[in-house]
Amino acid sequence: MSTHISELYKQVYKRLDDVTPLTVDCGELCDKLCCRGDEESGMYLFPGEERLFIENKNYSVLPTDFIANSRPVQLVVCHGPCTRTDRPLACRIFPFFPHYKRDEGLRIALDPRARLCPLTSPEATPYISKKFLRRLEKVFSLLIKFPEIAAYLEAITCSFDDLHALRKDFV
Repeated sequence: MSTHISELYKQVYKRLDDVTPLTVDCGELCDKLCCRGDEESGMYLFPGEERLFIENKNYSVLPTDFIANSRPVQLVVCHGPCTRTDRPLACRIFPFFPHYKRDEGLRIALDPRARLCPLTSPEATPYISKKFLRRLEKVFSLLIKFPEIAAYLEAITCSFDDLHALRKDFV
């Protein structure tokens, strides 16, 4: 992957700086549940994104058992409250994720791991910012042009689809 990947993510972050899922701080609805973690809870980093967090004292970057494109996916764990402009991409788009398969294309979907988030309830749908969702589509339409990112998204989409199917079987 290009050595300029860090710059690509910084551009993507900038495109997401002025949009959020709600027009208000959604953390007020749930007392910031998604920002409460421990030494092992965190967010997946997109390929190459770890370069932006590896030396940041506010975060730990850890390997996971999840493999995408023959490489372990990295997990970022934060060490306390952070500002939105310092967050990794997965935090900026939560509770959504880019569902991507080459033969099906790209769509923005709810992250199946986000069941703790009040924005995943059907009652929240009318309040989700359309501008935010359109921006996610634009950002990920750009990112899937990079083969390593596209492969990562396909791998995580398959994993999430399996998780969703498994939950249906046990609910």
